[in-house]
Amino acid sequence: MENDARRRVQVLSSHNVEEFRAFLKEKANEPASYRMSKIVRAVFPQLSELRKRGYTLEMLVRIFEENGLRITATALSGYMKKLNGEAEVVSAIEVRKRRSQPSPPGS
Repeated sequence: MENDARRRVQVLSSHNVEEFRAFLKEKANEPASYRMSKIVRAVFPQLSELRKRGYTLEMLVRIFEENGLRITATALSGYMKKLNGEAEVVSAIEVRKRRSQPSPPGS
């Protein structure tokens, strides 16, 4: 008997469907949310450039805060080290690929 109850087809009214459709439409129009790691990844090239120009981590943290984002210098440093390491790994892979490819004739 219990199996019969689970196998019944659920029938919804058009009102239920319209309510659900409105709910999904509302969710689709909500602004996307991002984790801080994704934000740092998105602006990493600019952050790296600013660091090369002499900006300190504290200065970068202030820039984040001025734009409504809270992050500590420690967290920012950790994200940047991780991303910098990923960039170095990619460049090392590219170097290995270039070395393993045969040289064109006459070079």
